[in-house]
Amino acid sequence: MDDEEPIELTKIKDNPELNRVFLKALELDFDENLIVSNFKADIEKAFSEIKLKVKSEQKGLKNQVIFLEYDFLPIASISGYGKRNYPLLQKPQYLDVYPRDEIYINLEKIDYSEAWKDLISLNRIIEKYEIDNYILASDIYLALNDAYRFKTYCLLHKAFDALGIEIFDGIDIEKPLMIYGNEHDCETISLYAFE
Repeated sequence: MDDEEPIELTKIKDNPELNRVFLKALELDFDENLIVSNFKADIEKAFSEIKLKVKSEQKGLKNQVIFLEYDFLPIASISGYGKRNYPLLQKPQYLDVYPRDEIYINLEKIDYSEAWKDLISLNRIIEKYEIDNYILASDIYLALNDAYRFKTYCLLHKAFDALGIEIFDGIDIEKPLMIYGNEHDCETISLYAFE
């Protein structure tokens, strides 16, 4: 830390509001049934719209990969691309294979806010007390952020598993159909594969 950081952080270390919200975020308390239900509804609605888009544009491409990508806001954009050799990723990493043959892109449809509500509350408090420059790059905050992202991806996996391959009826797909999750310009992780 530089000289200013300990002074600023010491000023708020006993702040009851910050402590309460931070401890609540650490609990990682999720209503899994509600979140999976919300994800399923978002996915169904999104793919109803995607089917109409694919039908109207008639690109004649088979969809083999889908990305659920968010960028700061807790809303994932859905993008679908054509056939390539997409790997099943065991851990977050950058893809060696760049997707091509865009079929649909950046349809902001899957809302993560219920899953991230306690993290969002923490972020608001961090911004309120203007300590984001000190906290957001800290190891503990990054680990907490990773935990929320991982849990969100696990719940998305459950949602796709419950919906099944039928969700893509009306979209020409190529198996294995890979579904990845990522933050914009960050590593990708496999969420689901329809084989």
